[in-house]
Amino acid sequence: MLLDIYQSPRVNKSKVYELTWMNPMGTVLDTLDIEEHRRKCKIVSQPISERPMRTFEPTMVEEIDKFIGNLLQASRRAEPVNMTVHCRNLGGDIVGQLALRYPLNLQSDDTNHWLFPGLNIVTYRVNVYMQMPSLYTIDPLLKLLVRKQREKYINITRKMISTCLNLPRDAKYDLYSFAIDHMKVGTTLRNSELWAEAFFFLTAGGTTPSTVAEEIRSTFDSPDEIRMGDKLRSCEYLHACIDETLRIATPNTSILWREQLNADENGQKFNSPLTVDGNVMPPNTLVGVSLYSIHHNEEYFPDPWQFKPERWLGKAKSQEGGDANGADKAFAPFVLGSRSCTGRAVAYLELSLAIAKTLWHFDFESAPGNLGLVGGGQEGRTDGRGRPDEYQIYDTFTSTHDGPYLLFWERDGSAQI
Repeated sequence: MLLDIYQSPRVNKSKVYELTWMNPMGTVLDTLDIEEHRRKCKIVSQPISERPMRTFEPTMVEEIDKFIGNLLQASRRAEPVNMTVHCRNLGGDIVGQLALRYPLNLQSDDTNHWLFPGLNIVTYRVNVYMQMPSLYTIDPLLKLLVRKQREKYINITRKMISTCLNLPRDAKYDLYSFAIDHMKVGTTLRNSELWAEAFFFLTAGGTTPSTVAEEIRSTFDSPDEIRMGDKLRSCEYLHACIDETLRIATPNTSILWREQLNADENGQKFNSPLTVDGNVMPPNTLVGVSLYSIHHNEEYFPDPWQFKPERWLGKAKSQEGGDANGADKAFAPFVLGSRSCTGRAVAYLELSLAIAKTLWHFDFESAPGNLGLVGGGQEGRTDGRGRPDEYQIYDTFTSTHDGPYLLFWERDGSAQI
């Protein structure tokens, strides 16, 4: 079903995406024109693919080391850590540096923490209009209600771009300078679009810990060795944990709607109807798949509510059915096809480095008492949130969540950084 929709040349993003525009130029996320999207995607995706990420990696590691430092301070105070807050701040700092070489300092200062409630409003707005387009009629009122917040957001973006433009081109690696370089070699990207992409990037920033910790600690002799390369790639259980996390707590919980094209890029009309999972789709029908639903479908993932990283490992994968069950084709945390998330390489690198460094430095456990329950479902509920061991995520186009609260302690003084 995923392939029928998201990898089909016969569909395009639905026109409901037009209702989400905050900028008339659109972004790589919501541009409908296929050729225009291809042009934007080429510029945005190249600097954040795996090979160019080697240039940005030292900056990412600096931010991750600040994250480790904050965990170290909390561990010495025996203070529970809300991982949603700390990971959110880490992600925001990395995105600020990657997009515009701007230090938001979210991990060390609360000055810019107002960004997160604002971004939640933006993504909630996007989600509401995509799922219920008729509500777009209230958009003028909504914009009026959030006018001050929006102006504040625009001002900090203006400051970030101005700071970036005043830096030497080779001072640091970032998306903006890469795009400017591409203008010089013939690929144009207007300044108004760069603003739009800056907004896009700002919205973009588990019984197995002992096993994955042992893998990390036996692979790397020191935290300084934790970098991109063969050693990190060899940590199969780490990558299995990441994939299983992305499956069971899908980052994008909304349905990403697609609609049929009447003709191909050359204007040639299609001779047969679009079929999805063997069903003929009438013209003008919106089609899409809930990634959360398909990631919890027993047909593809046996025991779907269980956190089982082993399902992604070779032997266990074969025993569970592997490709025979279609698990690989049903797994799409970054969606599929030409409209898939361009930040996949960044996300995997950030997750791999942050988790590996954390497990190299620390042991951890859930916080005691009620804090240790934050983030889980409540037993007895009948609305789908009754699983205490399931991490609760809430649909806002991406997803929001809270917790878990964890207690960290240093592993033999290893957290001295």
